[in-house]
Amino acid sequence: MVVDRGRWGETARWYPDVVAVGDTCCAWQVEFDRLGMAVRVRPREGVDLYQTATVESGERRADLLLSRSERSFYLALRVGAFTLLQGYASDLMMAARAALLWLSGARPGQVAAVWPFLGSVALAEARERGDRRESRWLWLYENHCADPVGARLHAFVALAFHEPRLRALMPYTSHWVLRFSRTPWPFSGSYPAIVPGRGPGRYIVHASGGRVFDETDETGALRLVLADLPDDRQP
Repeated sequence: MVVDRGRWGETARWYPDVVAVGDTCCAWQVEFDRLGMAVRVRPREGVDLYQTATVESGERRADLLLSRSERSFYLALRVGAFTLLQGYASDLMMAARAALLWLSGARPGQVAAVWPFLGSVALAEARERGDRRESRWLWLYENHCADPVGARLHAFVALAFHEPRLRALMPYTSHWVLRFSRTPWPFSGSYPAIVPGRGPGRYIVHASGGRVFDETDETGALRLVLADLPDDRQP
C-alpha cells in the first residue's frame, strides 16, 4: 500500500508505525487480528479517513481517533448517538481490548472498572442511567481526559463538588466560564458564573445583578458563589 504522507501532515511523526501500515483502520485491524477476533474495522463516515476508525456490533460502536498533538488514541464507546465512555488509550492494543469488552455487551461500569482510562465507574453508571447533572459534575471533577477548560477550573470544582447546594444544580461550561442551571436544557441563567483568572487557582466571580468581584482563590470564589445562592433559588 502506498502511504499518502501528505494527508497525514505533521501528525505522521507521532505514528510512524501506523503510517507504515497505511492508515488507522489497517493498524487497528492488525491488533484485533492478533487477538484472534473476527472484527471488521472500517473508516468513520464524514471524517478524516486516515486518522479514524470504528468497529460496531448492533447498536454498540467503538470510535477511534488519533490525537494530532501527541501520540495517544482517543476511544469513544457509544450506543447510537450517545457516548457512554471515552478516554485516551496508550496504544492500539489497549484500545482494541477495551472496544472488544464493550462490544461483547458489558455494562459501562464493568468496562470502566477494567479500563480506568475511560473514566470512573461512577461516571459510567451516571451516563448509563441518563443522569446528566451527575455526569457533568463527575466529568469536571475527574477530568480524566485532561480537558483544558476542566484543568483551569479544577481547584474551584474540587471544592464545589462537595457542596450540596451546588451539586443540586447542573454545571456547564461555555467559553471557559463555569455556570450553573436548575435544568439540563434550556439552561437557566440566574446563577453566578466563575471565570478563570490570570494564574492557576485564581478566579473571578460574576454574581447576580451584574456584580463582578475581584480575582480570588478557589476558597474565596466558592464563598462568593454560595453567598449568591439564597434558599429560594434552590431547585
